[in-house]
Amino acid sequence: MTKSKNQSEIVIYFNDEILIPNGDVGDFAVVACDQFSSMPEYWTELEKVLPPHSALDYVLPECFLAEADERIRKIKSSAAANDRFHAVRGTVAVTRTTMYGRTRRGIVASVDLSDYEYAVGNTALIRASERTIEERIPPRVKIREALDIELPHIMLLVDDPENVLFGAVSAAKKTTLYDGELKGGGGHIKGELIAETTELSAAVNRLIEQSTAKYGAPLFALVGDGNHSLATAKYCATHHSTPLNGRALVEIVNIYDEGLVFEPIHRLVKVDDPVMFLDSFKSAVKGSATTTIYAPNPIEVSVPDDKIEAIKAVDKFCETFVKHFGGSIEYVHGDGALKRDGHFGIKMRGMEKNELFPAVVYGGVLPKKTFSLGEAEEKRFYVEARRIK
Repeated sequence: MTKSKNQSEIVIYFNDEILIPNGDVGDFAVVACDQFSSMPEYWTELEKVLPPHSALDYVLPECFLAEADERIRKIKSSAAANDRFHAVRGTVAVTRTTMYGRTRRGIVASVDLSDYEYAVGNTALIRASERTIEERIPPRVKIREALDIELPHIMLLVDDPENVLFGAVSAAKKTTLYDGELKGGGGHIKGELIAETTELSAAVNRLIEQSTAKYGAPLFALVGDGNHSLATAKYCATHHSTPLNGRALVEIVNIYDEGLVFEPIHRLVKVDDPVMFLDSFKSAVKGSATTTIYAPNPIEVSVPDDKIEAIKAVDKFCETFVKHFGGSIEYVHGDGALKRDGHFGIKMRGMEKNELFPAVVYGGVLPKKTFSLGEAEEKRFYVEARRIK
């Protein structure tokens, strides 16, 4: 997609039309579709307590991908309920307090998809932070094309240690749009409309200037969550363009927000021959650092000292082993999830907040599942939507 504007300029649509669900936000919102992928019971319990035409009717939880065709048909039928939302214009300031007692702030606006890229080595103003898996895009394309709205869980992270952007958000006049408790362990959420957004645009320009001074080239944001949804939006804008789908709705969060936590994502591997797996791992993965494999008792093994190189080495070995000898790989959060009978739990080291931007700028996109933004229940919930047709 060719851009007529200067490459250092970015378009954030702070005055876009945003759709807000009618009624109690807790009767609509559900967590991002890629969460609880090994716990279908989480989603089936939600189905029992949520009323018709909640966000659950518009998304496909990844644990049900085997039922994709049937569920996409249901999504199409849900799209006929065009009275589920009301429209506002501006930016939504979101304050979320999770069940873990952490409060996170963000702003919901739409971005120009010509400013986003996920290809390795790109220098776009909005970049994927982790490797994009192409085969995860087609099911999302079917869903996006089945609806006349987008209901994303995309979170963009900005490098804003001086709180330039959210200082402007704090000073802005706001009107409450929703305020309530989320089901499924999501905690409390409040959304406020900002109609006058001139200062927000000025703050974005200052962030771009700061990034140029810091990294030698302009950079606005890295995708912290929902990269495959953003990649899907980019695909649809490129291949099935409409007047509205050249942009995508996102939530922008300061990476230094106190309510945003970085946690490692561990590897949980099930294989048919545990002895061969462990012996092969010790022979193939080497380095000056150590980590722990739980089987389920702890076993100390060596890995590369560099955190990213350690993830690459572990993933390369595990993926190759499973491909040739069978088995499966899960990506899990928390040390407790590492100890499961019949599995190898490989503990990965976490990335610090101040390491992310330099790692991506100077080293390129990270391996998939390098880090997690908090626990599953803390992920973004679907609330705001936007028309795309």
